[in-house]
Amino acid sequence: MRLLRFLVPSVALLTLTSALSGCAVPGAGVDDRRPTESMSSSGTRGSDASPRDGAHELAEPALQITTLVPDGAVVQLDLASGEAAEIARIAPAERVVGDGRYLFALRPGSVTIVDTGAWTWNHGDHVHYYRGEARVVGDVEGAGSPTVVPGERSIGIHFDGRPTAAAEAVLVKTAPLADGEIVELFRIGAEADAPLVVPLAYGAWVAGSDTAGPPATLREVDENGRRGGKTACRSARGPIATVVGVVVECHDGALLAVDGRPGRVERIPLPGEAASPGSSTLAGREGRPTVAALAGKDGIRLLDTRDRQWRHLTSDVPLVAVTAVDDRDGHVVAVTAEGAVRIFDDEGGSPAPAEVALDSEDAALLARAGSEVALFPDQHATYLVAGGRVLAIDPATARVERRYAVPADGAAVLSGR
Repeated sequence: MRLLRFLVPSVALLTLTSALSGCAVPGAGVDDRRPTESMSSSGTRGSDASPRDGAHELAEPALQITTLVPDGAVVQLDLASGEAAEIARIAPAERVVGDGRYLFALRPGSVTIVDTGAWTWNHGDHVHYYRGEARVVGDVEGAGSPTVVPGERSIGIHFDGRPTAAAEAVLVKTAPLADGEIVELFRIGAEADAPLVVPLAYGAWVAGSDTAGPPATLREVDENGRRGGKTACRSARGPIATVVGVVVECHDGALLAVDGRPGRVERIPLPGEAASPGSSTLAGREGRPTVAALAGKDGIRLLDTRDRQWRHLTSDVPLVAVTAVDDRDGHVVAVTAEGAVRIFDDEGGSPAPAEVALDSEDAALLARAGSEVALFPDQHATYLVAGGRVLAIDPATARVERRYAVPADGAAVLSGR
């Protein structure tokens, strides 16, 4: 059967909004080594913090692995109970992207949006967890192959127009999705070879190039489609949000839009000896300042957006996937090409990493999966998805705490966070 591609966040960009007041759970959910900023990147996934349409508030997040299989079935695994159920059926798709609540299924000509029915509202100093009914919201259509970058206020979609149509950049408002509606804020012409629409606190960055080839600039476009100024960013890719702001990796470093505002852009250059882009896109835990990417075959590049600094960790074996957990000990989880899972301790510099104890079946499965693995870090565990299995790994103990089965031929996202 055809294997769907993982599109690993983390490409899921979560733009920033102000924390709301008047909630009754102060202090809940804050567990990390440094206080969070007043602007949170973890998603609301709805138009307000109140339950609606039968949704109810929970004491803990309703974490789920939601998988799209090649025939279009959307299967949801409840990580608390271990039970799985089909929640929707859509047209077959080639790739999936998730933002913590919505699943975006990509195929030439359209993007289907599925509400997984579980989400988190992060207020900076505390969080709310909700569970409602899963449903198919609808499709966003366009010509050619799509690229999706989800955000809290909006979702950026690029259609490349190939083979015969013009490319388009589309910005979809997030809040109406909770009511089952798709509202486009703008749809404007774009460049086929610059497939990036990055949601910001208001409007988006739309990638462009001065000549045919990779993106060279990011142009500010407001929610009415009015074009503004350009910011240089050669080979722009890998947008992600941290608690500090929206990050886009460039050839020689990264751009940071503090609080998601293009008027507060800072450039964070790579150190001179590392002035080339990473070999994977930046990935990390929502609501934290540090993200990670592979640097060549045997290195890890870390970006701390609070300190505006890059750091480098070295591996003695090739790596295929990495994510920053950014907990009290600065753990970084990596998967090796041989199928091992290693836990690096960023706070300790670059000591020998701890290796997760895997049984022979897990190790063989990961070795066969190669780079087709996905890492989803959360507050209490990092979930590794590969070849029809989910491993819940505790970075603090380097142990697999629980194993789950998911469809082996599907692509998954973590929802409920």
